[in-house]
Amino acid sequence: MTEKSLRVSIGLPVYNGSGSSRKPLTPVLNQSFRDLELIISDNASTDRTAEICRDYAARDNRIRYYRNETNIGANPNFRRGLRFVHG
Repeated sequence: MTEKSLRVSIGLPVYNGSGSSRKPLTPVLNQSFRDLELIISDNASTDRTAEICRDYAARDNRIRYYRNETNIGANPNFRRGLRFVHG
């Protein structure tokens, strides 16, 4: 699938969500609709969030994971994620 064919983009800002990260990611993996992307913007989590998100991104090419080097705050992290959408 090319970026031009994407019809839906989902942005998911996260921070220390290792306990809840799987909940929004699993439905994407189970989705048969292929014209979508899930953009994860990690706000420098200090728990297992990065590991979990990278694992999901490796299993499904519709998931893209981006990690901030430092915590930039909730709103800037949300806006940062929007820079990566193509749908």
